[in-house]
Parts: sequence; C-alpha cells; structure tokens
Amino acid sequence: MEALLVERDPLLRDQIKVALQQFPEFTVTVGVGYAGINELRSRPFDCVILGVDPKQRDTVKLLRHLRSFDTTTQLFVVTAPGNVKDMAVDKAKYAIHSFVQAPLVPRELFGMLGRFVERRAGRSNSQLLRAPRGAGLPTAQDAPTAAG
Repeated sequence: MEALLVERDPLLRDQIKVALQQFPEFTVTVGVGYAGINELRSRPFDCVILGVDPKQRDTVKLLRHLRSFDTTTQLFVVTAPGNVKDMAVDKAKYAIHSFVQAPLVPRELFGMLGRFVERRAGRSNSQLLRAPRGAGLPTAQDAPTAAG
C-alpha cells in the first residue's frame, strides 16, 4: 500500500513515518506542501496523511487543493485535539476518513493504521469471494491425466 505523508512538523512527521514503516504493507512517501500533495497527480496512493491546523490557513488551503483534484483517496488528518471538534463540518465536506490527534498516542495511531490495513485486505479478499464460482481456479477437467 502506498501512503503519502504531508506534515509540516518534522518530529510529528518522523513519528508517523516510523509508525507506518512498522507495517510491511506500507510504502511511505514524504512530501512537503503543494509539491507533496501534487505527488497524487503523478501516481496513485492508497491513503494520504495530512497535517492540518485550522489556525494556519496554508494548511487548510492544502486540504482544499488536495480535494479539488482527488476525492477518492483515503484521507487522514493530523491535528490538535481541540481542532477535531472545530473541523467536524470539514470531515464530511472534504471526505476525511479519520482524525489523528497530535501529540500522537501510539496506541491510537497503530490501532487506526491496523484497521485501515485490515479493511484494505478485507476489501481485496471480498473481491475474491465475489468472483464467480470457479473463476480462475483449476477444475478437475484441467488436471493433467496419466495419458496427457
């Protein structure tokens, strides 16, 4: 899974990056500002982790910019606990999947990441389950015979 991490605070960015790297499923790309967000234009990501502080208008502009051209990538917003309540309206408006509160609580961060990985794995497994019975699977007729 490809994860794009765009966070201004270097300590917070490094903590999140190290947490992501604990999951072998994740490949992490770290971006900065608009250049980081524009990485989405060049290749697909499974999720974006974006630091947003409503008091810093440039971070809110990054959020708007991201959703102006990509509305499907799972978005996790890193923000202070007091901002989560203030940004409740933004959750639906910008299709924010979850908020990650800073300073980080490792148990909460790992729980969120684990649930995301499980959902993604479950989604791909459910696609296999929905395939027509026997689709792509060898049948008895396909098995080699002693004569063949």
